Amino acid sequence: MPSSTITSKGGRPRKGDVEAKSLHIIETASQLFAQQGFAATSVEQVVAACGVGKDTVYRRFPSKLALFEGVVEHARAQTVAHFQTTMATQTGDALTQLRAAARWLLAANLDPTLIAFKRIAFSEALVVGQAVASRTDDPIMDRLLSLIAEAQKAGALARGDARFLAMQILNCIAVGPMIDAMLGGTTYASARAQTAYFDKAWALFLDGARR
Repeated sequence: MPSSTITSKGGRPRKGDVEAKSLHIIETASQLFAQQGFAATSVEQVVAACGVGKDTVYRRFPSKLALFEGVVEHARAQTVAHFQTTMATQTGDALTQLRAAARWLLAANLDPTLIAFKRIAFSEALVVGQAVASRTDDPIMDRLLSLIAEAQKAGALARGDARFLAMQILNCIAVGPMIDAMLGGTTYASARAQTAYFDKAWALFLDGARR
């Protein structure tokens, strides 16, 4: 029997139950933070929405900022996992896979929940800055750098600073639409609009990256 289903000594909750409750708290808090922002969301609201005791939340997250940090980390882990799952299905040469990664980046940066968290990061940076600070480990950037290096080696992209090219992919393809969405725009709300924009942005990137 897996360890997650075994009740520990003293009648403590099973590991699986503890993890499920923590996930429930984080998912509930995610919805409230995304809908209301950081300042307008209280731990008491999260407790009420979860239907658990206040101690249950505070044992896991001793403050509202700690709870928001948990929410951000959960969103980050989900994003990375989705990226890795998407890329695991990709075939073709490095440039083809890089194109798929860039298309994924556009869609990911337009995700409504992530847009809401980015709004919080900008509008309440002094309070939540540490929670959304960039981490040193970045599997998505690592994969972009690897694909760019492979494409350069194959002659599909010009030699040069791979990290600079990766940042150009982000800036050329994802940043503009993301800012539009953060400001309430709906220009890129549909998959059709995203694809039309992406095709133009990708062609522009290649035009510069092949020189």
